[in-house]
Order: sequence, then C-alpha cells, then structure tokens
Amino acid sequence: MKSGAFRAEEIWNLAAASLRSRSESLYSQWFSQITAVNVEDDLLTLGVSDDFFRDMILDNYSDLIQNALDNIQGRSYCFEFKVGYMPQKQQPELPQTPAAAPLQNTALPSARRNQRYTFDNFICGNCNRHAYAMALSAATAPGECYNPLFIYGTNGIGKTHLLQAIAGKIAETQPKMVIRNVTCDELLNDFYDLLINQRSTAEFRAGLRDVDVLLIDDIHRLAKKTALQEEFFNIFNILYQQGKQIVLTSDRQPCELSDIDRRLSSRFEQGMTCQVGMPEYEQRLVILRMWRNSHLTTPALPDTILEFLAENITSSVRRLKGCFFRLSAYAEMSGTEDLSIAQAEDLLHAQLTEESLERDIRPETIQQAVANHFGITIGEMIGKCRARTVADPRMVAMYLCRKLTRLSSNEIGAVFGRTHANVLHAAKTIPERCTEDDQLRRSLNQLERQLQK
Repeated sequence: MKSGAFRAEEIWNLAAASLRSRSESLYSQWFSQITAVNVEDDLLTLGVSDDFFRDMILDNYSDLIQNALDNIQGRSYCFEFKVGYMPQKQQPELPQTPAAAPLQNTALPSARRNQRYTFDNFICGNCNRHAYAMALSAATAPGECYNPLFIYGTNGIGKTHLLQAIAGKIAETQPKMVIRNVTCDELLNDFYDLLINQRSTAEFRAGLRDVDVLLIDDIHRLAKKTALQEEFFNIFNILYQQGKQIVLTSDRQPCELSDIDRRLSSRFEQGMTCQVGMPEYEQRLVILRMWRNSHLTTPALPDTILEFLAENITSSVRRLKGCFFRLSAYAEMSGTEDLSIAQAEDLLHAQLTEESLERDIRPETIQQAVANHFGITIGEMIGKCRARTVADPRMVAMYLCRKLTRLSSNEIGAVFGRTHANVLHAAKTIPERCTEDDQLRRSLNQLERQLQK
C-alpha cells in the first residue's frame, strides 16, 4: 500500500504536467511552487509557502487546478492548501515535487521567508517612502538604529513585503545571524500547544529569546491574549536589553491598539513607528508594469488595461495583484491579444463592485467625522471663517472627500460652499503638510480608518 504522501506526489505530478502543457509561464510562476503533501480518500492536500500565495492561487487559478484533478487515472480529486511548505529544487522536465516537511515554529538558523519580496522590487512613493527607509536601515544595521521598528497600515499594502525584505537582506549580508520570522497567530498556536500538552513555557521563550532578529507580522492579534502578552512582554524586554533587532507589523499604530497591555504598547512606541499607505495612481501603474515585465505571458496585458486597473483598484495592492493575474490568465488561456475594458469589467465584476462599495462614503458623513474629531461644527466648516482652527479641518474634510468618494472637485466644492480650485488646493496641500506635521498625519490616518470601517 503506497503511503499518502507518495501517492499524493504521483497525483500532483500528473495534474501539474497537464497544467504545464496548457501554459509554461503560469506553471513556472505558480504551479511549480506547489508541493504535494498527502491524499486521503478523494482529498489531495497541497503545500504552499504562505497565506498570500495560497490566496492568490485560490482567487485566480483554483478552477484550473480543479480541472487538472478531475480525471487522474479515471478518478477525480478535490484539493485543499496547507501553508508552511517550500518547493524543492525544480527539475528541467516534467515537475517532480516530492513532499516537503513543514516548517517548524522553533528557533531557525535562517529566516523563513518568501524570496519574491525584496527591497529591490518594493515600489516607493509618498505613502511608504519613510517606512521603506526605516526598514532598510534596520536590515542594514540590525539592533543599531531603530529598535523596535513598528510598521503599521491597513491590509494588503506592503507591510509583509517589507518584513520579508528585512529578513532576506539580513540573511544575505549577515548569514550567521539567527532570524525568527513568524506571524502572531503562529506564536499563539505554539503557545497554546505547549499549554495543552502541559509542557514548560520555557520552550516557548527560548524559541524567541535565542535569536538575533525577531520579526512578527500582525502583532495586533495579541489583543485579549493576556497570558501570551505577559510572556511576550518579558521576551521583548530581554531582546531589547541585548540590542537584538525587533520588527513588528500591525493594522494600527501602537496608541490605537485595544485590549493590549499598556506596558506592551508603550514598548512598541519607544523605537520608530512608521506607516505604509496605499500607493497612489502613478505608483500602482509602475507596480503593474513591473508585474507585467516579470510575468512573461503571451500576449501581455496592454497599457490601457493596466491604466484601467490602476484607476479602479485602489483598496489594496493584494487585490490589485489578484486582478492583474486574473486578467493575465484569461488573456493567455483564451489567446486574446487585445483585451478590452469591457471584458476586464466583466471578468472583475465582483472586485469592482466591492471597490465601489468601499468608496461609497457620503460627503456629509466625512464632514461630520472631521468636525467631531477637531471639535468644530458643520456650520463653521461650511461657513466663511478663515481661522486656522477651522480652515485646517475644512481642508482635511475636502481632501478626504476627494480621496474616499467618486465626486468631482466641482461637486465637492458645492458641498462645502467652495470652488473646485479650493478642493484641488486642499488635495495638494494636506499630503504635503502631513510630511512635516505628525499630529496632522495621525489625525488624517485615524479619520480615514474610521470612515472606511
């Protein structure tokens, strides 16, 4: 009787060969990175490196994989993904992907990282230049500059990319350093596993303490985990006192973290805190062109489609990438040389609808939120008062209307009793002032997150 892992490898090899025959480039970029893990009855378990890779495959290519598995030696299989598996070295002929052992959440001699994420392919702009510079400094001189480094921002805009880039650069330039690169959920699973099996928490502490660099993604997930917070507080202090580099990411800045011990959040603030924001239109277009250059499909997506994506997918880089690869796959599989905007709209109907709903914020809602935040009235905001205590919140509100709604500058101006020129002035002035005024930047970020909930 063949073992589940060995039989899974045979099944996946046949499916992978079918996928490769359909598209060499898609196979090389995506399917060759999948590892067979096990098969039980009709369920094939496939291993992938991380959550991002899994989600990209599920969102864009799951139907192709299912089709390839629908007739394997007269039998059909369904599949599921398991995170934490790296592909072994690829053979030049048909894919041979023996099952890999899952990565363990113990102290590692090198970083567990996604090598696709580097500083070289991180596109900088006003929204993330500061975070990029701080991350590069931490990677160049771990523990010597900004410690801890706390990177925050909403989902899917590049925080994990920077975290992985730090791990990669340190591993490359200082290979003797021990790097621990995990998510907060992985820490939680480790911790609870120790408790369930009645093992000493000293094992947990050692796995984090005996490192040179500690990188933790989504640290906000510590909320309400009181016992884990206490353990991490002690570990944090030890690493900090020893000058070990600590880098954390979160969806909020430390002062906004709820249900986390104030002792911890104050520790997070004692180093450098920086934000990653969603790239502007020009950056999104550069990112899309970079993906097109590295994603060697025939035919490649035309500029008109990239401009369409950059204009309409504004919520996250992750969604932007998913839409790009969905259209690329369609163009390659169908042989369409000149994909039209109408076809793109049809293929991305669900994503475009979601984007529209997320941006459907009424200007009156923005006015009220800004007025409450700055302690003024709506009457003052739309009135003629030019005092800075009123004029600044007014410009913030106009800027947010410009960013979060589909209204034209003329329409926004009418809501405020101003001209379109006033709106354009606010749209230009507020981002410039945020680079110099940390308090204004924090207020703007807080309002934007509040309005988008």
